[in-house]
Amino acid sequence: MFNFFSMMGNYEDRKVERFDNEDMSIDTAEVTDGQKPYETAIKHFRYNNNRWVVVESYATKEEAQEGHNKWVEFMTSGSLPEYLRDCCNSEISELGDTICGEGFSIFPLQEE
Repeated sequence: MFNFFSMMGNYEDRKVERFDNEDMSIDTAEVTDGQKPYETAIKHFRYNNNRWVVVESYATKEEAQEGHNKWVEFMTSGSLPEYLRDCCNSEISELGDTICGEGFSIFPLQEE
């Protein structure tokens, strides 16, 4: 459950791609605490109090790159989605989803 400690200090080695603008960051990287080894996370000031939401996980680096490109296009192409849903790839987020229910992982779009 605490495999995430092995990710400290080696982000550049694990990074697949990162997008940043004035409103958000979209980051795709290899992880050690997930059911799948790659994931895309979004940090946007209108979701989850500007904290990261892991929106998708992938089995391969190629899938991760494709997923990253998809999320950048999706989040920058006009209107924002009504909510972001955490995919609960890590054991700790899966546990939270199990204990607290589905609402634990859904982050609605907040007013500006």
